[in-house]
Amino acid sequence: MRKILYAFFCVALLFTARANAQCLSGRYIDTTFFPTITKSTVTYSIPYNLKMDIFQPAGDLEVKRPLIILAHGGAFYSGNKSTDITITRLCSLFAHRGYVTASIDYRLVPNALAMGDSATAINEVIKALSDGKAAVRYFLLDRMGANLYRIDTNRIFAGGNSAGAVLYMHLGYIQSTAECPPYIVNAMNLNGGFEGDSGNPIPGYTTHISAVINLAGALNMSSFINVHDTGSVNAQGDQDATVPYNCGHALGGACPVTLCGMGVLEGIMTSQQVYHQTVVFPGQGHVPWSNNNTNNSMFYTVDSLITRFLADGYVCSLLSVAGVKRTMAELTLFPNPTRDVINLKSSEAINSLSIYDATGRLVQQYDVNGRNTISYQVNTTNIPAGIYFVRAKFVHDDEYAPVVKQIVVE
Repeated sequence: MRKILYAFFCVALLFTARANAQCLSGRYIDTTFFPTITKSTVTYSIPYNLKMDIFQPAGDLEVKRPLIILAHGGAFYSGNKSTDITITRLCSLFAHRGYVTASIDYRLVPNALAMGDSATAINEVIKALSDGKAAVRYFLLDRMGANLYRIDTNRIFAGGNSAGAVLYMHLGYIQSTAECPPYIVNAMNLNGGFEGDSGNPIPGYTTHISAVINLAGALNMSSFINVHDTGSVNAQGDQDATVPYNCGHALGGACPVTLCGMGVLEGIMTSQQVYHQTVVFPGQGHVPWSNNNTNNSMFYTVDSLITRFLADGYVCSLLSVAGVKRTMAELTLFPNPTRDVINLKSSEAINSLSIYDATGRLVQQYDVNGRNTISYQVNTTNIPAGIYFVRAKFVHDDEYAPVVKQIVVE
């Protein structure tokens, strides 16, 4: 038995060391790691003729690759897999980094007026949720069969922009019908049950993702979040009314269905020890990162946040959040915004601090190496004004995942 356990340990160590070596070489971080990517289109849900675009790094020989599935915005009545510039750009950038990525279509209501009826709106979200699960199952079935995409089924991440984020937030945080109020259970029963009627079912399997990429999404009920639940990386403007930053009716009140955004969910994720990282854009409304300006700094802030979140928690760490690192240390930064200095207080001893700009470029790094260092001060007088991320690693990094906090330098 001891020999078997030792062999398993060696294989696990070899795999995690390989993942870490890839990140050190630039894979999963650098957008130039794979200069060329390919795009193909497949039908993933035959009953509803739903398609998705799949992006892959050209010439990649890795046998188990992380997957990112993203869904477009459009308030559940408009848009498709090709029209949301945030989604198509992220799919392309992460494929260049070494991920397999996919942008999906999902079922929509015919017009905006339909979302003004609560029963229709709830039914629509459940249909879209069914489609989102079918997209995940498409890759699970491929791994069991032809294995064309060589997906690591333990590293599947899904999310989206606006409505697409609402879709996958509910997939990530609703684990069973026992969590759901009657109106959601009824809508699920009308649309094929918990796993839905879209795509191909896998008997005995429930659709699971490792983390949610939540760009201006929300949950119908904040109580869907439970202790040590699925991780998430989140971005939202604090003046968002389309998907309420706090709790309220969606679409500026035009849709009589309650959604709760990061103004509420952030505190709940922290209290429930859910691994998460969040950026909030002060004074901004809905999806401020989504425009046609390729130099949009807010988009690169979001892109950088997602990159670090996945790298630190799931694809680069020797001990991933999905396995061991479940505990989130508390880290406070003040004042925020700041001009001259950042004060940090932590619940755990800090090992090192790094500051990144909105494009992910390392600006400053500090080795603290303090067994008892739970407070620290950083001079910011030489840092230009802008939005930055402060990343803290802890002495006991086998227990505590890195924490990233946003700071504004004026």
